[in-house]
Amino acid sequence: MIVSVDMGDMQKILWVDRENMLCCVQAGIKGQDLERKLRPHGVCTGMIPDSLEFSTAGGWVSTRASGMKKNVYGNIEDMLINVKIVTPKGTFSKKHNCPRVSSGPDIN
Repeated sequence: MIVSVDMGDMQKILWVDRENMLCCVQAGIKGQDLERKLRPHGVCTGMIPDSLEFSTAGGWVSTRASGMKKNVYGNIEDMLINVKIVTPKGTFSKKHNCPRVSSGPDIN
């Protein structure tokens, strides 16, 4: 059986922490909307895939997406700090204290 879930209504930025350069977003937000909504906060994701206007944050995570600026910002799994995935078999969470540093040695 295959189940498809429409995350289209989950398009919000829940919070932005400019000091630590972090934000919490819902899975259904499209890339171009996310970048536009982050701009007033003076931050960006740095995730610029060719499909930016159609792809979503949740899609990026589920496909381990990469963007044109990956050499500067890293791939999506390098930017991801916390994710919670709910499946029929239970809940999966991934948590890290900080994102990967995309330049220089990893001293974290």
